[in-house]
Amino acid sequence: PYLVAHRADLQTALTARMAEHPEIQLLTGARVTDVAVQPQNITVTAETDSGNIEAAGGLLIGADGVWSSVRRLLAGREPAFGKNRFSGELAWRATVASTSAAGQAFAAIAAGDCITAFLHPGFHMVAYPVSKGSAFNLAAFTRGDRIAEGWSGHADPAILASAMRGTSPALARLAGLAGPWTAFPIHTVEQRRWTMPKGVALIGDAAHAMTPFAAQGAAMAIEDAAMLADLVAEFDGDPRQSLTTWENLRRPRIEKVLRRGALNRMAWHAWGPVAIARNLVLATRPAEKLAGDLDWLYGWEERNRR
Repeated sequence: PYLVAHRADLQTALTARMAEHPEIQLLTGARVTDVAVQPQNITVTAETDSGNIEAAGGLLIGADGVWSSVRRLLAGREPAFGKNRFSGELAWRATVASTSAAGQAFAAIAAGDCITAFLHPGFHMVAYPVSKGSAFNLAAFTRGDRIAEGWSGHADPAILASAMRGTSPALARLAGLAGPWTAFPIHTVEQRRWTMPKGVALIGDAAHAMTPFAAQGAAMAIEDAAMLADLVAEFDGDPRQSLTTWENLRRPRIEKVLRRGALNRMAWHAWGPVAIARNLVLATRPAEKLAGDLDWLYGWEERNRR
C-alpha cells in the first residue's frame, strides 16, 4: 500500500521516539554560525535566544536542508561540497479541511482516499488526504522566477493561475478556493561529495536536494539517516570508515531517484504526441504492473541493503 502522512504528524512521531532516548538532547531555535574541523574533534558554534553555545564531538551530521548552514560554512574545504541552485520552478502548497468549500470541490473531481495527480503541460498538482482524512494536502508545481528562500513564502497567485490556463474549470475552481497558497523556490544541490574524511557528513537535502517530481526528498533523508546510523554502530570507533561506506552505498540509489524525478517531470508536463503516449500507457498498463515498476523505489529496506 502507498501510505501518506501529514509532515507535522511525522515530526510528532519522530519526536516521541526520540524522547525515549534520554541521551539525545534536542535544542530548537539554534542557528549554526561556525564549524571548526580539528584533528581530534569537530566543534560547532550555534546562536540561540539565550546566547552562543558550543558543542564538540567526533562526528558532525549536517541534516539542515537544502539551504544548509553546515554546507555553507564548510565551503571551500576539500573535498568540496556542492552548492544549491534555483531550478527555475516554484512549489505551491495548501491544506484544506475536507468539509470546507475547497475540500468539497476536491471531492467532486477526485476520490478522497487515494493520491491524485493532475497533469498539464504548464503545471502539475498532487493531492492526497492527511490527518485521517480530515484534510487534503495540495501541492502544485509551476515555472517561475526566484523568490526568497523559505518554506512558507508567497508568490504572485497570478503565476499559478496563468500556468493553469486551459485546464479543467473544476480544477481551476479548486485552486481558487484553496488559497491563499504558500510558495517556495525549488532548489537543488549539485552532486559533489557528501562527506569529509575528518568526520563530517551531509544527509538528505543538505547533500542531494532534488526536484520533487519523484516525491522522494524526505524519504531519501530518512533512508540516509537509517543507513548511516547502522554503519556508525557497525564501524564503532572508526567514523571515517562508516562515512566512506555510507556514501558509496547510498550514491547509486540517490542517482537513480534523481533520474526517475527527471523522467517524471518530462512525462507529467508533456504535451502533444508525448502526452498522448503517456496517457495510453497509463490507461492500458495494469495498475499492478505500474506499481511493480517502482518496487525498487518503495520496497527498499535498510536491513536488505547488502
